[in-house]
Amino acid sequence: MNVKQFLFKAFLLSLLTWGTIEAVYYFDPYKKYDLETSYNAVIIDKYKRLQETASPKIVLIAGSNFAYGINSKLIADSLKKPVVNMAIHYDYGTTFMLNQISSELRKGDTVIMGFEYIIESKGNKSEQLLMARYFPKAKEWMEFDDIFEEIREKSQLRINIFKTVLGRLLKNKEITYQVSDTTSVFFRGGTNEYGDLISHFNNPPMKVIPRAILSDKESLKDAIVDMNFFYKTMKARGVKVYFVYPTYSKANYDLDKAIINRYQKEYQKYAQFPILGKPTDFVFADSLYHDMAYHLTKKGGDIRTQKIIQLVRKSGL
Repeated sequence: MNVKQFLFKAFLLSLLTWGTIEAVYYFDPYKKYDLETSYNAVIIDKYKRLQETASPKIVLIAGSNFAYGINSKLIADSLKKPVVNMAIHYDYGTTFMLNQISSELRKGDTVIMGFEYIIESKGNKSEQLLMARYFPKAKEWMEFDDIFEEIREKSQLRINIFKTVLGRLLKNKEITYQVSDTTSVFFRGGTNEYGDLISHFNNPPMKVIPRAILSDKESLKDAIVDMNFFYKTMKARGVKVYFVYPTYSKANYDLDKAIINRYQKEYQKYAQFPILGKPTDFVFADSLYHDMAYHLTKKGGDIRTQKIIQLVRKSGL
């Protein structure tokens, strides 16, 4: 076999392989099931509420620390405004999450941001693309550095889905998720009408909350730049924007106190938006957390929500 023949066969094989991957991506036999159950698809329900809720309204945005640890009904009843909890997962990044809500905010609305200490600006493109697979509008919220990053990330998503489909075909078994069960947490249908995650209420919490491990080499500056831009844009539109620190378990706070103090100084130095409270306002006993340092139990979420209400009232809202 000469070099030309070898290269042609190699090209043909790669073409056939990628063609198979593309076919699986577009004709995924599990796509309909995933649309009904995937946690990424919960954006469909949350965005529908965001669009249908009249102004003035309160919109909550952050990662899972807001998804888990908020009682939106309590906020709505206390502040006499409808509430939409848009929080899903921190890995989407501030750029994506703030783009997600911007177009649906009107004069008189209020936004409360509560991003985690591990938040990044760009976020995880694979997670963003997976959301867009179930909710095409999410493509509008994504920002790529260049065409090469876009091609690379979209190709990787296809490969990941191909691997997942193969694995599921071999197992030939689907899981049924229910709010009433004692094991499931992250699935579409795991939230209430406000967008609060309630699927963990019946699940036993972990006896020891795992270490969250913050990096002393990371900075929140890029994320704060995103928040500053969002704040300025919304202020011009007549929308109020506040920030509250994320919740954090006591044991983890004691371990990461020095890093959190540095993050607090970054907020104090660079943030142009009003910050309500301080990190220690949302540090609670580990017994109030479900499965990690950011994820509160129902009781913990109620306590944390009351603190947010108190701080918001003090701000004059």
